[in-house]
Amino acid sequence: MPKNAFITALLLSLLPPAAQADWYQAEGSAPLSLGEDSARQQALEQALADALLQAGASLTTVQSVNNGMFSGQRLDIAAQGELMDYLILDERRSQGRLWLTVRADIWPNQNVQPQCVGRYRPGLALTTLPLQHPEQGQIGQIYELGGAVTQRLAQRLGDSVNLMTQLPHQLTTDPRLPRSPGLRQGGDLLARQQHSRLLLSGVIEDISMNDGNWVDWRFREQPRQFRLSLTLEDGLTGETLLQQRYQAQSPWTFQRHARVNVHEQGFWQSAYGQAVDQLLARAARDLVQAQSCMKAVGNILQQSEEGILMDLGRQSGIQVGDHFTLVHRRQLQPGYYSEISARAQFVVSQSHPDYSLLTPADGAARQVRVGPGDILTQL
Repeated sequence: MPKNAFITALLLSLLPPAAQADWYQAEGSAPLSLGEDSARQQALEQALADALLQAGASLTTVQSVNNGMFSGQRLDIAAQGELMDYLILDERRSQGRLWLTVRADIWPNQNVQPQCVGRYRPGLALTTLPLQHPEQGQIGQIYELGGAVTQRLAQRLGDSVNLMTQLPHQLTTDPRLPRSPGLRQGGDLLARQQHSRLLLSGVIEDISMNDGNWVDWRFREQPRQFRLSLTLEDGLTGETLLQQRYQAQSPWTFQRHARVNVHEQGFWQSAYGQAVDQLLARAARDLVQAQSCMKAVGNILQQSEEGILMDLGRQSGIQVGDHFTLVHRRQLQPGYYSEISARAQFVVSQSHPDYSLLTPADGAARQVRVGPGDILTQL
């Protein structure tokens, strides 16, 4: 019995007959160079994994990805549901790849704790993703791939994150800061000037391929690597929220001496471009999930008779009625702060695009005075 059929049969035998399942549609692909059957199997597995992610699963471990597909055979999925059945809606061949569109029947799992679905959307600064080995871009003259991938990732993140700015340069870890893994150089400046609490950085580690000879290029598809390392950091605490490596391999379908424009749609519609794009889609989902459980932390702009002005508003997901507590925060030395809760609660009475007005919610809040550096943390 095929592996997926066995899994489906097993799940059907374990689930009660009275529950209601939900349908999710997803797409997967794999290079045809693997062979018809292997390509179809891998495309199916990718589509089903994506459907589980749509249903609320979290993909926590991926050993490796080759040809745009999982190759380590180890997926650690914390699913919000169980896969019951699936239906292949469409199968097509394009740019040397087999594409499957699948509709998956997923059974809700009441025993799994729901994932965070908070409204808070911290400001995020995205740095340019450079090529670690620029000389690898010689074939195709794709030296601008880093900038193109950065733009593509920003598009993939879309409205799911609060993308405040894209930095045209790479930030490096400041070794003078005592906290490990450390804040980034300019992190405090980012927070003040760009309203960005999160810093997303990374590097494209590998885009290598074998040069080969004219016979190889004429009669065989030449594979090319793509390996991307991403790090998502909380600039307020120095915590690393996500540190992940993504890897793919796909045929390079352009001529050996062709000059490829990585900013044009023709590149992204090629087999290699589609493999990279699928990888970025998975990275975007991981990044959204990594910041989904965060509690809002706002800086106090000023205190007046009307209340306290905070530098977070609707753009960050703050709504009228949200409750915050006051924390007195003092910097002792770079990277170290003392924090003491004032046990004074405030409630958002007005929420504007980039700031909010909070009024006292208890007696302690009516008597407390704020000072420079004090912050508000969401309850």
